[in-house]
Amino acid sequence: MEKRTELIAFGKVLNRIRKDNKYTQDQLSLYSRVDRSFISELENGEKSATFLTILALTKALHIPVSEFMLEYEREISKLED
Repeated sequence: MEKRTELIAFGKVLNRIRKDNKYTQDQLSLYSRVDRSFISELENGEKSATFLTILALTKALHIPVSEFMLEYEREISKLED
């Protein structure tokens, strides 16, 4: 099954910001109350996040949603080139 470019871009951004914060998936799960296996699926471009999940993740990562989405836009532009 081919992964959608949008999901891959979202996952790459989530992974990069998580690592920039020096969080493991387990730590992000604890801080965001999002299941660790779901975080893994998001980072691997296998699942899509709801708006409430994005809010929980960005709050735990100490980043505004707007900044996360700007990073997403940059990433998707690279993938679509």
